[in-house]
Amino acid sequence: MERREVPGEFRVIKYEVPDFRGDYHCMDYGDPNDARMVALRDEFGLEAVVAGVETEFEGFLALKRWVRSRWDHGYSHHSVEVKDGLDILRQAARGAQFACGHYARTFVDCACALGWPARVIGICIEHGEYPRDYNVGNVGHSVAEIWSNEHRKWVVMDPDVNVYYRRDGVPLNALEIRDAWLRREADQVEMIQDEPLFVIPGERALHELKRDGAYSSWTLEALPLLFERFGRHRVMDYYARVLINGWEWVDERVLPTFISHFSPHAVKPTGNPDHLYWSLNLVRLAATPSWEGGQSRLRIELEHCMPYFDHYEARLNGDGWLRVEESFDWPMHEGVNRLECRAVNVRGRPGPVSRMDVAHARALEW
Repeated sequence: MERREVPGEFRVIKYEVPDFRGDYHCMDYGDPNDARMVALRDEFGLEAVVAGVETEFEGFLALKRWVRSRWDHGYSHHSVEVKDGLDILRQAARGAQFACGHYARTFVDCACALGWPARVIGICIEHGEYPRDYNVGNVGHSVAEIWSNEHRKWVVMDPDVNVYYRRDGVPLNALEIRDAWLRREADQVEMIQDEPLFVIPGERALHELKRDGAYSSWTLEALPLLFERFGRHRVMDYYARVLINGWEWVDERVLPTFISHFSPHAVKPTGNPDHLYWSLNLVRLAATPSWEGGQSRLRIELEHCMPYFDHYEARLNGDGWLRVEESFDWPMHEGVNRLECRAVNVRGRPGPVSRMDVAHARALEW
């Protein structure tokens, strides 16, 4: 009787591969290799700022503290001249002071220079239904959100007030902070304050503000009252309205404002969280089996959502990391085979690991 070969079997027994949310192409993240980003990184020693940290998230906190330490909150006529973090830091080194938007811009640009995707977001308490028992004076604030590979999510970093927020030990994004505030669950959120602390603007800042007629009525005595919200939880009400990448989150608790000062409101309303919180730095994979040439293998196809992508790496059966192409062959051995894949960006920072375990039985003859 003619001997025949029966193909071997593949069985996926573990698949830890996250799906992608949203469209990561929707935003310009900057370029860590741009000449101004290189100058920012080198001139201000950013690698040294985050050196020695044990985790990525600790690096975020070190960068936030460092940005806060460059100047105290204030208002400088130089604010109309600066265009990015490099300009801001150069002017701050000469004694200029800036407000929240410049802190956020500087943090985001420094993060980009280090290979960490981040973004400036707007938060606002204007025209909203929210719990509030005091007069805040200023209705808008700017903060940063940075993508955390450790937590696989965007998280808020406020380098002006020098805080971040967490709930049950997990850092929060702006929409999560908003939800806690509007549900009157602020006490379940920790506002983690870092040094140096926020400094209430004084006479110098008031002098600069009075250059603008909109602030001509402000007094030195009023400044502490206007900034008292920067104590514990007093910044959370700002998250009543969240504006990210041109989108404004809308639900029944806070409606959008289509007319502002008799002008069309440019922000697009959305109730789709993927518009605000898309995935970054992840890798997903597909596998096609093959038994050609007497060797069992899986053909692996990789896809990423990494803004500063440089290359893929794979680890087979717990061995060392190897650089691979987006499509490669994975040879099988009898028993359990393990594949781990990740993307690496132009600054050498790897993304989260995707993993697949495959049990394989060799071909039989009968």
